[in-house]
Amino acid sequence: MAMCSPKRKALCILVASAMTVWCAAATAREQADIRPLLDAAPAISFVYFRAPPLSITTPAKAAPGGGLITAATHSQQLPEGGEIEKAFGIPDASSEIAAQLAMQLKSTAVASKLHTGDRPQGRIWSENTAVYQGEAQDPFVLELAVDRKAAAYLPFNWRTYYYGISARLRLIDVAQSKVVWERRCNQSGLHGDTYKLKVEQFEADGGARLKEVARAANEFCAHELGALLPAT
Repeated sequence: MAMCSPKRKALCILVASAMTVWCAAATAREQADIRPLLDAAPAISFVYFRAPPLSITTPAKAAPGGGLITAATHSQQLPEGGEIEKAFGIPDASSEIAAQLAMQLKSTAVASKLHTGDRPQGRIWSENTAVYQGEAQDPFVLELAVDRKAAAYLPFNWRTYYYGISARLRLIDVAQSKVVWERRCNQSGLHGDTYKLKVEQFEADGGARLKEVARAANEFCAHELGALLPAT
């Protein structure tokens, strides 16, 4: 999980409520190496869930008196994030990340015991791992879920947005309904210009800039989570 440096700690706190990012240290199960666990598993199902709609913070939503700021910045023109994604065909984040992870896993020694699907799970993601006892075909499930995608701004800079994403990868022992390994990827957006866009860029040029930052965030998480999996 990407940690917040001392310099960025204050910024991380400022956007934490909007981006739902974690600045805490990794838990014990997040520090474990997944590769021996995958090697020992007799069979593994790789599943993923459709990502939730993009959440866009506007001054009117964020604080009392935000309507004045909204009028000045034109952010009242922004539709809901899910509407923008649908209008401009923004790819599902989970599907993009899952495709890259599946491609990597299929090129490793675990490929012969790996079962992957070509579409997201039909149900809503649940913290409760017992649901797999009635639906998983394999004794272990490697599960990808995007918890949140958000675009938020820093105080007094309401026209500049930072795109962030939070995703998790879990290895679940189905028989025990137990998470035996978990790691999160958190991209807060506060890293240079890669994940930054102006308020008017959400809908400009068919959402071209939004597509760029969303793709970059997906690739960031695919790379970060993929680095933990077996290599070719």
